[in-house]
Amino acid sequence: MTAMPRKSVQEERRIQIYKALTRCLLKKSFSETSIKDIAKTAGVNHGVLHYYFKNKEDILLNYIDWVVVHYHDMYQEWVDSHSRRKIDKKAYLRDFAEFMMDRLSLDDTLSRVFVEIWEIAMYNKKVRLKLQNLYREWFRTIKQVIDHSFPRSAEAKKISLLLVPFSEGMSLFSVLMPKDEINPKELMMWMLNLIIGVMNKE
Repeated sequence: MTAMPRKSVQEERRIQIYKALTRCLLKKSFSETSIKDIAKTAGVNHGVLHYYFKNKEDILLNYIDWVVVHYHDMYQEWVDSHSRRKIDKKAYLRDFAEFMMDRLSLDDTLSRVFVEIWEIAMYNKKVRLKLQNLYREWFRTIKQVIDHSFPRSAEAKKISLLLVPFSEGMSLFSVLMPKDEINPKELMMWMLNLIIGVMNKE
């Protein structure tokens, strides 16, 4: 197994700050969170944040980039692990759905933080552009998985465009709705089975 490259001190410090921002956003909104709040949570002097970032908005924009890279790496690990296994193509798609739900859409921390980021994106063009690029990458990723499971499907692009907002809606519901009123994972698997049924008829 190839050893993971060692992160630089600067990269480690940035990640420390990103993780601190996550913890802050679980407690209060971004507008209510100050540079000093983030620094205190990270365990560093607030001057350190000004060394690495221009301002609070710059921290958020870089934070979104970090989330994208972090979860893309996680997805790539999932792909690599499945490439070494003999698995039915439909099972591959279902396994991916499980990964997507457990590690992304229904991750409570990620969902709660992104509810806040979605709201910011409504009024902040830079944040909105970051999220648009994030979702374009997510569309491409899901299309790749569908293409792997159903190589000749003419509907792969449409289905990927459907699954992303559906999963994000379930993410929002998982944060807002009482657990005994809605089971997002069950609904997402039901939707996936409907899609597989449609694609089997192509």
